[in-house]
Amino acid sequence: MANEIVYGFAETPFGTIIVARTIDGICDLQFLGWNRMEVIHELASYWGVYTPTTQNDVMADTVKRVIFDNYDHHLKLDMQGTDFQKRVWNELLKTKKGETLSYQELAERVGQPKAVRAVASAVAENRIAMLIPCHRIIHKDGTTGEYHWGRELKKQLLEWEKE
Repeated sequence: MANEIVYGFAETPFGTIIVARTIDGICDLQFLGWNRMEVIHELASYWGVYTPTTQNDVMADTVKRVIFDNYDHHLKLDMQGTDFQKRVWNELLKTKKGETLSYQELAERVGQPKAVRAVASAVAENRIAMLIPCHRIIHKDGTTGEYHWGRELKKQLLEWEKE
């Protein structure tokens, strides 16, 4: 039996987000880059074709308030990935607002200094944007680098966090 996925939408200073959770915690958070129905279908196909889904915008609004309004509320995460990806994501969780790391520094922190490409792949596979702050990873030369929703959004998020 597949987990039920509860999802919802919330407005942020940087556009609409979709947040999804299983009974185990938040499993997906994305900025809405396209049609809502396409995103819901993508969510269902990623988490299982037969996954029942329920919409709950209150849950999504709570997540938004934790991220953008400093609302003090513990959010449990349901990280779905390999052991290596989870190690990278758990290390990302230790970064503070306004802090950036290079892919090299992140690789060193997970004890795999030669695995920069594998670390970069793990960062790119992160499904829980903002809560697992992959936007804080930049290139060694200080350039912003890529972001699933575009470099401009990544720059805006980093500037917002530094304020």
